Amino acid sequence: MAKNKKHKILSTATQLFANQGFDNTTTLQIAKEAGVTEPLLYYHFKGKEEIFTEIIRSIFQDYEKMLEELPRETETEFEKINNLIRLHIHMAENRPNEGRLILANCPSKLKNESHTCQKIVDRQQEIIVDYLRECLEKGNASGEFDAQPVDHLVVVMLCLINGILRKKLLGKKEKISYEYTAIDFCRKAIVKHS
Repeated sequence: MAKNKKHKILSTATQLFANQGFDNTTTLQIAKEAGVTEPLLYYHFKGKEEIFTEIIRSIFQDYEKMLEELPRETETEFEKINNLIRLHIHMAENRPNEGRLILANCPSKLKNESHTCQKIVDRQQEIIVDYLRECLEKGNASGEFDAQPVDHLVVVMLCLINGILRKKLLGKKEKISYEYTAIDFCRKAIVKHS
């Protein structure tokens, strides 16, 4: 039963932080909307910052697991890039509260190098950069790609993915996915033309 209450506090806080921001959300509001008392909230968490940190860690653990589950053995290296773009669009469409929570609340915390947000953003960038670099280098070596300079293209592709996420999460609700346009753009930019 206690685990259910803790989960309810976290899911309620995720929604509140995403919709109205960390600073505009109180522990009393979280408790009330989660259907628990404020003392019970403090039984599970030291305060709002600890709730936020646990949410961020949980989101990133799920995200890292999804990245690890991307197929490593594909017919082409471009298929891996395609899968990476689709994963991010899928996340934005199916987990919008989590994405908005990060985009709306983490930037102000990035000035503090020891904050969980900074550590997670650094780790996320490292994972994606390594993934894209490996795809581009293998694709260049096999003759599938004509992708030079690799490090510059990795940064451009990372910006493209992050930009699509921001547009999907913070822009007006649109039925446009951008998925096919982003994938086609990357294909035209890196796949070797015969």
